Amino acid sequence: MSLKELGFRLLSAPYELIFKEKMDDEAQKFILGTSYVGIATAFGALFTLAFSIIAARALGPSNFGVLGLITTMGTILAISMIAVSTPMIKYGSEVSDHFAQVGIISTSYILLALVTAASIVIYAFFSAPLSYLFGVSTELFFFALFLAVTSTLYQLTTNSLRVFFKMRAYALLTAAQSVVLLAAFFIFISQDMKSWETASYSYFLSYAVIGFILVIYLKDYITLRFERSWAKKIVHYSLLALPGGVAATFMGVDRLLINKFMTTAAVGIYAAYFMPSITVAVMLWMIINAAFFPYASKSNDKLAILRRVSKAAPYLAALIVPSVLLLQWIVFFFYGRQYPFSWEIALFFAIAATMAFFYQALSWLMASEGTRGAKVNTLSSIIALIVLVGFDVVLIPLIGILGAAITLIFAYLIAAFYLLSKRRVLSAN
Repeated sequence: MSLKELGFRLLSAPYELIFKEKMDDEAQKFILGTSYVGIATAFGALFTLAFSIIAARALGPSNFGVLGLITTMGTILAISMIAVSTPMIKYGSEVSDHFAQVGIISTSYILLALVTAASIVIYAFFSAPLSYLFGVSTELFFFALFLAVTSTLYQLTTNSLRVFFKMRAYALLTAAQSVVLLAAFFIFISQDMKSWETASYSYFLSYAVIGFILVIYLKDYITLRFERSWAKKIVHYSLLALPGGVAATFMGVDRLLINKFMTTAAVGIYAAYFMPSITVAVMLWMIINAAFFPYASKSNDKLAILRRVSKAAPYLAALIVPSVLLLQWIVFFFYGRQYPFSWEIALFFAIAATMAFFYQALSWLMASEGTRGAKVNTLSSIIALIVLVGFDVVLIPLIGILGAAITLIFAYLIAAFYLLSKRRVLSAN
């Protein structure tokens, strides 16, 4: 018996218990693709976790907080650049013709190159007021801008693999990014270069190296073909989804609010909780979503997928909450005494991580519907952001980091309920 067959046999019993049906070929293909990504992500997560722990200890709370601000701003600045990625996966997964897929990918690359160039010019021109808006120096702003550009290259190229369901290659190269990240940082600190700048350089190198490798790997799929029909669809979807993407990315504004109401060191402590909780939960969803979003995009019965997600939810919640709680305790042990640990704060972060996982599941399922789903997703992201800012400005001054954790729970929960209230959109096909 092969390892793959053994894995399917072991999973068949819990699958039938949860979904009340036997595992079919489509389910096996989905599980196999997810397994590739899961194994590689778990491997890569060890390196990312090691990087976070080493960086936290080497830099201290203040400099680690600066790194957190750069990654948050970089994610925000990348919104306009990476907007075409989701419709590329959506439409590329729907079509079965290889020639059409190449046209979609090539058109997406050309659109992204134009948008990225325009974004760089605009951000650089308005760097002074934007730096003031974020509450950081111009130097930090440009570090964040460069991070946005390199991460965009990385995300676009890796997402291209998902269109062709090349899960092995996707898994291998996403794991390689974490390896390069840690290796680069080790080289810097071995030369006694311990600063937030060197940690940022490590991110730049990891994204750029994997991005360029994938450009070479995908050279047969990347041409200068620009198809106006696909460009119109991609731009239409992107414009509908962009406000939601902006709102979702600005969920990281909680770090900026902590920096405003508390200290940069408090941002570092918040990031220390956030990484083994919310980041891990989102990473877990990304493992599943690597195959889930293309699979859902192809499906004509998205309500059936929603029913499966609902059936699995209680079992996953019972697993995620205690696992994340334990992981936080372990990670804080390695952080050292300069990072105080609170079981109360850790519990709320564990609950918030669970809410984030299920919100992501509902959001990406809605996104697979197309422009209708993009509109609903945009509104859910705006709702989540409004709840986040509204609660944060009240709770952070009152109870500090605990208030930020409680706010995350309400933001994800209310947004998830809104998505469920709009589930009729999934029956459009």
